Amino acid sequence: MKNIHSILLAALLLCAPGLLRAQDADYQPYAQAAGIDLPLFRARVADVYGNNFNGTYLVDTLGFKPGEIRFEGKTYQNLSFQLDAVLQHVLMQQEGSPIILDLGLERVEYFTRGSRTYVNLASQGYNVPAGFYEQVVSGRGAVYKRVDKSLNHLMDLNRDASAYIGYNDPNYRFNLVNYFQYKESWYWVKEDGTVQRLRSKRKVRNAIQSVNAHETH
Repeated sequence: MKNIHSILLAALLLCAPGLLRAQDADYQPYAQAAGIDLPLFRARVADVYGNNFNGTYLVDTLGFKPGEIRFEGKTYQNLSFQLDAVLQHVLMQQEGSPIILDLGLERVEYFTRGSRTYVNLASQGYNVPAGFYEQVVSGRGAVYKRVDKSLNHLMDLNRDASAYIGYNDPNYRFNLVNYFQYKESWYWVKEDGTVQRLRSKRKVRNAIQSVNAHETH
């Protein structure tokens, strides 16, 4: 098993130069000495889901996107990420590798995915459920959106779950009873550190307007 794990890590790191940011140059000697034993790559291989369901367990259908991650106090770049919205675990893939690693939740402070930033707010002391929150707008305070998925089961095929999966799926399969249900929740982290759950679209709009108004003054 150890040899197999080493082979997987070696495959991931084959094209891995430049994973660390310049400001973390003091970490470079350790990385070079550790070789394939970088802490980031000790994560387990991600579980493989079947395809007998509608919807997706991922946060969206946009695939892996390049970004950076703050993992165990160190920042890594030149990697691609997705989010398992059922487990609230970060998934990582190195360009050119078919292997997907599950980085979990607790050791990740934040990660970016394309233009989006996902923050582990609970790890920063905020009183919110554990998980990752997409930063929608920031200034003096910030508004975050959290997406959760859960695997549900239709009682019979006469019912249609296409409205519950969170996106329009042109390939929705009406012969399946299993589906991943989409749920989103919104939070406003105010400038004084207090957190407000936003329970209506109107409150979300007002919070975004408030943060934007402070940002422009």
